[in-house]
Amino acid sequence: MKNKSFWALFILVLFLFGGYGAYLFINTPIDNASITIEEAPEVTATNPETIKDNSALIFYSTTCPHCEVVAEYLKTDGSALKINVKKLKVDDPKTDTANIEIALNKIKECNLKDDWGVPLMYHNGICIMGDQPIIDYLNQQK
Repeated sequence: MKNKSFWALFILVLFLFGGYGAYLFINTPIDNASITIEEAPEVTATNPETIKDNSALIFYSTTCPHCEVVAEYLKTDGSALKINVKKLKVDDPKTDTANIEIALNKIKECNLKDDWGVPLMYHNGICIMGDQPIIDYLNQQK
């Protein structure tokens, strides 16, 4: 009986410490993590220094169907736009760290806090979320 109580207590303590460790890992801010920056071929701009022009920035994920709608629009109608559009992939904190940093800065600038998602477009101090609102905005830029 004592042996079963010991193992039950041991499993409970292990579970509690493991859960707390997972909580700390998940809630670690990206800027405090030690991450190696690698450029991915899908990214058109990863350096904040290259974002100082008047380009529209579109933050996207490769697994997002709404992002795919915007990408398809840019393939078919992007050449008619009067503004330059830069797509920035924000899938993976390991490979897209600079893009995520840029996105977080633009989100902060637009006061979106935690209420944002992809596709997200930033242009001239304005943040627009969602495929159709982005396409509508880009159609005005022809």
